[in-house]
Amino acid sequence: MKKILLGMLCAATLSVADGFDQGAQNGFRYGPNLSWGVMGNTPFVWGQWLPQLTGDFYYTWLEPLDELKYGQSLEKNPTYLKMKAAVEASPFYGGYVAGLGLRPFKMNPQFEVNFVYESYLFFKSNLEMVTADVQGGGRIAESWNADYVTDNVWTNDAANYDYAQLFDMNLVMEYAFAGKSIVGTGIHYILSDISTDFAGKSYDYKRNMPVFSRDFLLEFDFYGRLVFNEHWAGVFETNYYRTGYLRHGSTVEKESLGYSMVMAGPQFSWYYGLRSISLEFGGWKRRKSRFYDGSLSQEFLVQLEYQGYFTLPTHRNLSE
Repeated sequence: MKKILLGMLCAATLSVADGFDQGAQNGFRYGPNLSWGVMGNTPFVWGQWLPQLTGDFYYTWLEPLDELKYGQSLEKNPTYLKMKAAVEASPFYGGYVAGLGLRPFKMNPQFEVNFVYESYLFFKSNLEMVTADVQGGGRIAESWNADYVTDNVWTNDAANYDYAQLFDMNLVMEYAFAGKSIVGTGIHYILSDISTDFAGKSYDYKRNMPVFSRDFLLEFDFYGRLVFNEHWAGVFETNYYRTGYLRHGSTVEKESLGYSMVMAGPQFSWYYGLRSISLEFGGWKRRKSRFYDGSLSQEFLVQLEYQGYFTLPTHRNLSE
């Protein structure tokens, strides 16, 4: 029943992707910004990938570093101090995000450094995961799959709430082309701290992989938005995630886990680019084959994302 319910949630709300802000070029103004989004993805064939469904509501303030331009759209090669706060929710967790960013150089390519704090509560969904392939102790592939998660979340003996906090320090570089097309790359160093009773073993639903209660993650991104005309663009995202390694004496308590994901597809925008919907197709692959028990067909994904920006009284001409 839980598998059916989760599948219905993802199918019904697949009207929206976690990644770079695909609508920021048209949506952002100097000063206050409000935006919201919904993301859903699912594998073509059920099995190894746990379908994701998240919604968020963001407040972002962009403080210009040169002359004050509150309400104006971002010019080419903008410079600013960014302050953001958000609330996020999914069937498995909910919480808030707060962060600071700085884009100091008026040049192309542009560089941006960010520090983001994430705080989440698990909704009866904190699970004990196998984190090392040890004879007699289980295999990672036996728990790192959608069947194991859906069979064990939301049970009566699960803790009502468990707490997680993450510290994400990242550096982003973006290159802008004519016509508002961009490509970018980023590197993230993330510290993860999760309260759990399972000997430190837990699961990160946002990044869809097992983690230790105190762990670090490396994330590498490469993404782009290629503009065709006023309404249509092509978007792509590639991500690689890697967790830490933990050894106690001669015992490996946690192996370093990782996977890569590639997604691409069309994006349709309207209302001066403040509303957009993207449909992406792609796939994912784990770092080592012994961590995977599924078929090739279970590695293909489809993802749908909606993003919208509010128009505020301070905003100037939307057609700029």
